Amino acid sequence: MGRLATFLISGTHRRVRRALVWLLMVLLLIAGAGWIASEQVAQSMRAEIARSLVTYGSLRANIVTIFDAMDERLTAEPCSPAFRAEMRRIAFLPHGISELLYAPDGAVICSGSQGFLAAPMELGEPDVGASDAIGIALWIDRPLDAIGLHGLRGSIGRRGDFALVVPPQLLPEASGTGWMEEELVYHVGGDHWLHRAGIAGIYDAAVLAPDTAPLGLLQGVILQFDCDPFGEHCVAGRVPVLPLLAGNAASVVLVLAVLGVLAAWLSQQTCGLMERHWSFEARFLRRLDKGSVVCAYQPLLDLRSDRITGCEVLARWRDLDGTIVPPDRFLPIIEKHGLTERFTAMVVAYAHADLAPRLPKGRHLQINFNIFPRDLDAARLIPIFAPFLVEDSPFDVVVELVETAEVRPEAAQVEIERLREAGIGTYIDDFGAGYSSMHNLAALSVAGVKLDRSFGMAPAESVMARMLDHAIELVQASGRPLVVEGVETRERLDALRAGGKVDFVQGYAVSRPLLIDAFMTFLAGNGSKPTRRHRLVA
Repeated sequence: MGRLATFLISGTHRRVRRALVWLLMVLLLIAGAGWIASEQVAQSMRAEIARSLVTYGSLRANIVTIFDAMDERLTAEPCSPAFRAEMRRIAFLPHGISELLYAPDGAVICSGSQGFLAAPMELGEPDVGASDAIGIALWIDRPLDAIGLHGLRGSIGRRGDFALVVPPQLLPEASGTGWMEEELVYHVGGDHWLHRAGIAGIYDAAVLAPDTAPLGLLQGVILQFDCDPFGEHCVAGRVPVLPLLAGNAASVVLVLAVLGVLAAWLSQQTCGLMERHWSFEARFLRRLDKGSVVCAYQPLLDLRSDRITGCEVLARWRDLDGTIVPPDRFLPIIEKHGLTERFTAMVVAYAHADLAPRLPKGRHLQINFNIFPRDLDAARLIPIFAPFLVEDSPFDVVVELVETAEVRPEAAQVEIERLREAGIGTYIDDFGAGYSSMHNLAALSVAGVKLDRSFGMAPAESVMARMLDHAIELVQASGRPLVVEGVETRERLDALRAGGKVDFVQGYAVSRPLLIDAFMTFLAGNGSKPTRRHRLVA
């Protein structure tokens, strides 16, 4: 899942994603075009087969009509000249059957064209017994020499004392278009079908073929079959795909070119939708309430006791692929969508769930939270921090406020006082940058000041490094506790400790931000002793 998520969200895979989507669109469009084309071919095949079956339906009707005519009109002495003359008149009717026979008890005695036979022609057991529907028995593909048709074969049908020779059953010439191969079969009883014309084996293949034409494309051939309403004659058709495509090569190339262009447009639209769906902002908003927020804890070192007495809660976000995302990527999204207060409440709840069960009994810890300037409203913040404000709580809560144009000193002072009364201290964060000023430091009754990290991280002998001492003196003159952030090197830490003017430090020289288990382990070895409570809140 992690690799798939990385593939879906990573910008480095953008070209590969687009190529795969284009290829998928091409395949889908080709499959769709193939389905439509195969259905059109199958429809034409079914129409051709239906035309063929009409011939055999007509033949069956003609045979029944002739037997009815013989039963009605052959009343003279059997095989007499009058009897044979009437036979010839019946055979002259436009039904395509020209040889009529007199065959009492299954032996042909005479025919309309030959008269009495030299010897009766015994028919024997029929290949197809007489059915209840029309009562006609069939002898299929018998030699006709005995009735004077030397060298010929044909099928004989018999009903009662009369019989007739059925003409050879051929596929209609109209169906011989060359694009479809056909087979005619005749039902001889049970599951047995007799090949009558065309290419043998097509019917068996068509019966076993998938019901839908598109599946036949995978086998390289399209098969269809149908039977007459009486289930006696069936015609099966077969169209090989490759010769059909080769015969329409120009059309195939044109269709593929059009499909390629259409696939490019569809893939562009699809990729646009996918990228919007999997964009960082969309992912963050979808997963915000699903346990994706992670709290990290960066220790605060008390330089007076050289012990860890507090920490700053830093929000992180876990992406789909498990990557931990820093706040500079998602905080603008939170502000853009007006989720600042909701996000703060979420972080506070997670931090309390992390810390409350794990903090050793008797220890006290200051917890610093960053809040958005627009959320400096005691009436809304106090309920959020309520879990940390219970009686005998081992936690001291501090909110860190960055001075911006949104912070008006008069209104901010009222809220800071209300927070103080509820047990929540307020720090000015990133002092020395942006909107920070000595006037605000003097006007606001804050519990402490955190210098902007650019001072603590400044290289030795740089302008910012030389300004660090002046910034420390400015804060010290206000009488506020001072925290220096961004202390990344042991040399800078030792220098601040030796100067004796800084109360607390925070940075990689002390510890990087830690997840809860690592933080509690670190605190156990470096935290304040249970008997002593260090308060950073004035």
